[in-house]
Amino acid sequence: MDEVATQMQTVNLKGELLCYADIELDRDAPIQLGRTPWRHLRVSNIAGGRFEGPRMSGQILRSGADWAEQGFDAEGRATSMLDVRSVWRCDTGALVHVTYGGRVVVPASIFETYCDLSRVESLPVEKYYFRTCPSFQTSDEQLAWLNNIVAVGLGRRTRRGVQYKIYEIL
Repeated sequence: MDEVATQMQTVNLKGELLCYADIELDRDAPIQLGRTPWRHLRVSNIAGGRFEGPRMSGQILRSGADWAEQGFDAEGRATSMLDVRSVWRCDTGALVHVTYGGRVVVPASIFETYCDLSRVESLPVEKYYFRTCPSFQTSDEQLAWLNNIVAVGLGRRTRRGVQYKIYEIL
């Protein structure tokens, strides 16, 4: 194991901007399904949006949702585990199936502001943790490279939904 660990020390992760995504959620989001014996489930339906990047741009279709599990950790932070599925249509007409998991952790001291859509955008993104790991699937030959990448998204909550800055990990 020491040899593998030594070899891995020479690997540095690098990223390249893939796109910015601005996702609008339905006005009734999140739908609170409540606490079941296993979890507290919330569903936020995607109403649409837009993504822009150096190699792809287009619309986020009204096509999916975020099935989030929410709870609180021992330190009182609100924690969410994301499970999102959506369809994006590139300006070229190509369709891309986008799925991602992720984590959102909001300190108790700012939780009220984070939940208030009229004030959430005033929170600096450094005050809470919001990360995703998008995966892409497409049958479009021009975008086939998307099928083979790993990406990471840095998230921000907005009054209309969420925004991401998504990087391809090189």
